[in-house]
Amino acid sequence: MLITPQRTPDASVELGRLLRRAARSATRVYRSRVAELELTHRQAAAILALVEKPGATLSSLAETLGADQATASALVDRLLAGGLVSRETDPADRRRAMLHPTEKALHLAEGLAGARRASEDRIRAVLGAANSDKLAGLLSRLIDGLEAPDSSPITAAANGARRP
Repeated sequence: MLITPQRTPDASVELGRLLRRAARSATRVYRSRVAELELTHRQAAAILALVEKPGATLSSLAETLGADQATASALVDRLLAGGLVSRETDPADRRRAMLHPTEKALHLAEGLAGARRASEDRIRAVLGAANSDKLAGLLSRLIDGLEAPDSSPITAAANGARRP
């Protein structure tokens, strides 16, 4: 019998892959909770965005969702058909429509908050409270560091800057 020694993953190689896999797994847990409300994750995101900012325009909603205008428009059409969004003309600019969540959407938003809590509870159950808090701190630090401007040659080149 051939015994293969276990390899410890090289953290510098594995970290990005592990982060992506953890994000996919956590997203899958959240999406399954959202599906119980008979919503897609895009519909849920749009509802939450409109609850947070009622009266948003299609373009501002598209920007918030990171979607193009056509995708956001099709999504809004589905939400309108489902009675989750109402559209009214902007009195200041009659060419522009403002989007508002309906009572039905506000009720679903409460369910979405519960879905978020349930998925976070699942993560905390796996990691424990102390490790969950530690991970949240580390991820916040990572995000801040990666989103901050960096003047290193590698980062500058990746951002389109020329080397001196």
